[in-house]
Amino acid sequence: MNSTNSDDRNDGQGEAGRMIQDTADRLLRDQCSKELVDAAEAGTWPAALWQTLMETGLPWASAPERLGGSALVLPEALGLLRLVGAHAAPVPLAETLIASALLGEDESVEQLPAGPLALVLASATDDFAARRTADGFALRGSVADVPFAPLAEVLVVAVDTGDGLLLLRVDPSSVQLEPGRNIAGEPVATVIFDDAEVTEAACSRCASLNAAEELLALLALSRALMSAGAMQSLLDMSVGYALERRQFGRPIAQFQAVQQQLAVLAGEAAAAIRAADGGLEAFAEVFRSDAAADPETRTRRIAMAIQEAGVAKARAGEAAGRGAEIAHQVHGAMGFTYEHRLHQRTRRLWAWRDQYGTETFWQARFGRFLCAAGGDALWDILTRPLD
Repeated sequence: MNSTNSDDRNDGQGEAGRMIQDTADRLLRDQCSKELVDAAEAGTWPAALWQTLMETGLPWASAPERLGGSALVLPEALGLLRLVGAHAAPVPLAETLIASALLGEDESVEQLPAGPLALVLASATDDFAARRTADGFALRGSVADVPFAPLAEVLVVAVDTGDGLLLLRVDPSSVQLEPGRNIAGEPVATVIFDDAEVTEAACSRCASLNAAEELLALLALSRALMSAGAMQSLLDMSVGYALERRQFGRPIAQFQAVQQQLAVLAGEAAAAIRAADGGLEAFAEVFRSDAAADPETRTRRIAMAIQEAGVAKARAGEAAGRGAEIAHQVHGAMGFTYEHRLHQRTRRLWAWRDQYGTETFWQARFGRFLCAAGGDALWDILTRPLD
């Protein structure tokens, strides 16, 4: 879909975002070695990497200045997540970045948790309920496969009240965790609540998001952005290997069949990157300072942001399947070995593909949206600008 450039509206913010991007890129490039990622997948928390991220303020880039953040507009800060995918960074930067920004929107929050955060958002298949009490909420049921929950200092539980979205700060010691690991070796856990009590003081109201489906779309976009970064890394690695690997006296990059495969991989990477950018630009409209001034405009913007994020997540999922297959084919037997870096990207692509809605989930949702709009609206929906 067509879009406008958010940097054109706020050059100063765009420059700040680019500076943070450059800093994060250098930091992750230097520290995310294959050995560090392998150790993290084996169960060793990369404490030094996370400490460096904390010292540079990246996890709180979108938190308000009163809480020690950089007050960067959240969608612009989310661009950092491409680097998580590109460098296979084994840390919950997405969860901490989003949670700290949304918590900071509530003026009653006086201090952000010092450690990594995990976002707990129940899906339609989870047996979870939040019951109002005299002094807050009582939580019952469970939420499966919560990313990085075993490592979180605080669990941020999203509760859709029907009158706004609340974020409840829950001490992990007050719930039961059934830890595990996904296909990428990243820690996940089923969080089991047994009437866990959360006081009113630990409840924060979101200002930018009003419902759980909006947060789901934002989290889906985070995985689309991480996948886009991983797809670019796959392309770079595959091209580099094809130029170095020689067969029959010449680089395999000179063979037409390999060139064709690399061209397809480049197309998949470009599609994933552009789709993720579209979702990012759509959410930038939602988080603009004037978005809340006109309820009708905000409703229209959030509906478009949800659709754009869903399209991005679905396209990233498709690209993950095709891109990983091609990258492993180009690398040949070497690409299937544990000693090579390729698997650190492809396994993450497969894991992120299933988190916060598969491509089938989001494609079906977008299809229902198009059907509800009617055939006469199809062309306008596909070509209209974001604003």
